[in-house]
Amino acid sequence: MNPYQFITDIKETSCTAAQCELQKTLIELNRHKEICHISVKELCNQAHVARSTFYSYYDNVIQLKEQIEDNLIYQLLRLNDDLNDVAIDLETGFPFFQNTCHFIEENKQAFYTFLVANPNVRFIQKWQAGIKYHFWNRFFDDVVRKNEKLILEIISSQAITAFTYWLKNPYDVDIDSLNLLIMRTLQLLI
Repeated sequence: MNPYQFITDIKETSCTAAQCELQKTLIELNRHKEICHISVKELCNQAHVARSTFYSYYDNVIQLKEQIEDNLIYQLLRLNDDLNDVAIDLETGFPFFQNTCHFIEENKQAFYTFLVANPNVRFIQKWQAGIKYHFWNRFFDDVVRKNEKLILEIISSQAITAFTYWLKNPYDVDIDSLNLLIMRTLQLLI
């Protein structure tokens, strides 16, 4: 059984218009401030949402931030659910990286905030667990390999580091070259 199966317990939650506005505003504020310095009052004022509405959904700002994290992780997990059926080819690439790049571009504000502006360790750890989950299913489900956990740690760390570097330096990174580099590293590790 996949030792990273626990990450699939994360469920996506649907959001009202007010919740979506609170999430968007929290990401904007967190981009410039640490989460511990963002008050419910400030968040609600910027989001133009009543504090009573905020408290009908959340107990505190951290709970809202965790909902944002979980929704992103859930979507990343669904995005790459079919990795087992896809061949790894240096010419065509590996859909995990292309899919993830497109998703990051669509949610650039949140990823930039959580990876660059105010690194979110909990989000990064959840994302690593999701990557390990998919790659364990792809490469280790029916084969026992030496240093399996170390290999998965390297893969997940390398992927998140590469995506973070790309967010920091968008004009210095060619996505196709990045994909090729990660693919070659994968071939060496596996």
